[in-house]
Amino acid sequence: MKMIFEGEGLGNMQEPNPDKLIDREKYEFLLKAYQQSNLIPYKGSYLLLEPSAKLSIYGKLRINTNCFEENGRVTNLRMDEASQLIVHGTFDIFYGGDIICFAGSELELGSGFCNSNLILRCTKKIIIGEDVAISHNVTIMDSDAHEILGNNHAKTLPVRIGNHVWIGSGAKILKGVTIGDGAVIGAGAVVTGNVPDSSMAAGIPARIIKEKVVWEV
Repeated sequence: MKMIFEGEGLGNMQEPNPDKLIDREKYEFLLKAYQQSNLIPYKGSYLLLEPSAKLSIYGKLRINTNCFEENGRVTNLRMDEASQLIVHGTFDIFYGGDIICFAGSELELGSGFCNSNLILRCTKKIIIGEDVAISHNVTIMDSDAHEILGNNHAKTLPVRIGNHVWIGSGAKILKGVTIGDGAVIGAGAVVTGNVPDSSMAAGIPARIIKEKVVWEV
């Protein structure tokens, strides 16, 4: 969305993510070390990549985006031993993101964006589909990270987010969740169970509040 203030003309407007904000040093590192030209780190991107980590960027992944100028915000991408990042389309991680792929894990992205302050922890497998809109302050985790003794507790289960899914501000997507195509997750929801296609879920814990939902950006 663009805003024009009184006294300004279209000639003074600029688009976010100008080329001058690309971190050329990190870009050249990725090109040399991983033969990867489709992962584009903007200034404020911090990369901690194990040599055995695998980047399979078939589309384009841009990190620390949605800036007009340097704003002091950073995005961290950490990939531990033998972890894998797969990107099929064009995907943007806005500023303030914190992404960790733990050893042996696989993070698969389709297309769309994650707004500012994303927290993503991939312990085993997280899949995010095509044309997704993930709002700010969202957490996505496929593991509890700690054991709860007894009661057949499963610490880690894969997360799957379908195509054309809208996740509202402050939502938390937890282990074992599958979100169907076209679904909407309300702001602040804590999602612990599956959400069917074209459904809206909200609340703590999230429950289905509407079916046959259609949405657009």
